[in-house]
Amino acid sequence: MFPLESVLATNMVNIISLSLAFILIGLNVYLSSQVLNVTDLTCDASVALGGCSYGVLTLCGIHPVVAFFVSVCFGAAAGFLTSSLVNNIKIEPVLASIIILTLLQTIIVKILDFGKIAATGKDEVSVFASFSAIDNAIITFVTVSVLFMFFLKMMNSEYGLAMRVYGDGQIISKSLGIDTKGTLSAGLEIGNAFAAAAGALVAQITGTFDVAMGGGAFVFGLAAIIIGNRLLLPGTIKASVFGCLVGAVIYKVLTEVVTRMLGGSEYNSIAIAMALIFLIAIIQDSKTRRIT
Repeated sequence: MFPLESVLATNMVNIISLSLAFILIGLNVYLSSQVLNVTDLTCDASVALGGCSYGVLTLCGIHPVVAFFVSVCFGAAAGFLTSSLVNNIKIEPVLASIIILTLLQTIIVKILDFGKIAATGKDEVSVFASFSAIDNAIITFVTVSVLFMFFLKMMNSEYGLAMRVYGDGQIISKSLGIDTKGTLSAGLEIGNAFAAAAGALVAQITGTFDVAMGGGAFVFGLAAIIIGNRLLLPGTIKASVFGCLVGAVIYKVLTEVVTRMLGGSEYNSIAIAMALIFLIAIIQDSKTRRIT
């Protein structure tokens, strides 16, 4: 295979891997906005927290599997902090998530500063170089598949039903004996754990991590839900979850294509691509609603 063909093949495999990883962000937003019926912006910080903690831990010599689980726990902790503000101080979820988002951004910067100290005298790229693009694709596919099946099973369980009832209203939930505080806390913890897992996988695939890597995660999740709903017209929970999966893959692939058409992979190009595609999805969704 010629060098150019090799590069193109690697880029294509990486795009597929990133599309799979971003499914977890779509599931996070689906859980918070569609099931629990709350706006949780913590996911933007959870993606960066997961990616940066995974990267720094691997730079410190921690095994990638251990680093992945630790980063997922950090994401769950972020969701716990947001739910604690909502449950104990009675702050609106969107405001509570903004507060935690701001706090986590400061913590992430501290984590990165520690990583720079730990990486002194090391080649940062070598941490991820032992995995090829195909290896990363297989790792991502297996990880996302396991988490997706767990999510689907949870949604079809009594606990998933309790979360859906919570989304219909806390008064109904309390009348049925549902622990509303525990349900919200568990939902946000699981959702942000998924977001952190996505961040860790992105760091593994790209070999890079920074505080801005989670920017636009919430918008991505919403776009994935809209695209999935328009394509599959789901009538059941299972169909809705699969719609989120399909929408996440399509949106990520389109974002990568538009980003390259704009001439780069820097943050500004990615942000513009995401905004354009999200705007088109919103317009198409509103047209469909007017027709029906």
